Amino acid sequence: MRKLIAVALSIALALQVFALGSSDGGLVVGKLTAKNETADGKNMNFEVLAPGEEKARKYHVVFDQKLKKTDPKILEVVRSAKVGETVELEWIKTGHGPAAKSFKVLPKSQK
Repeated sequence: MRKLIAVALSIALALQVFALGSSDGGLVVGKLTAKNETADGKNMNFEVLAPGEEKARKYHVVFDQKLKKTDPKILEVVRSAKVGETVELEWIKTGHGPAAKSFKVLPKSQK
């Protein structure tokens, strides 16, 4: 029984570390609290409040080097998301701040 508890705690700790991410990127699940089109209309800035956080973190959609523009698939999903919905995003560190390289709205059953 003790071994089972130790394994469960180890898994929980590993998941917590994964959720926090590293300084180069990570995975975040939280509530979309704000979103704004950039001045040139080519990208979106948005904020996500993760559980346990006091302040929402700011993100933008990643730039696709092959297309030479913001990733259109991710941009479309971010634009269609509604403030207040629970979202999941994978982000990476860029010179312009954290950028979402994947973004999806979670169904209400997964909240």
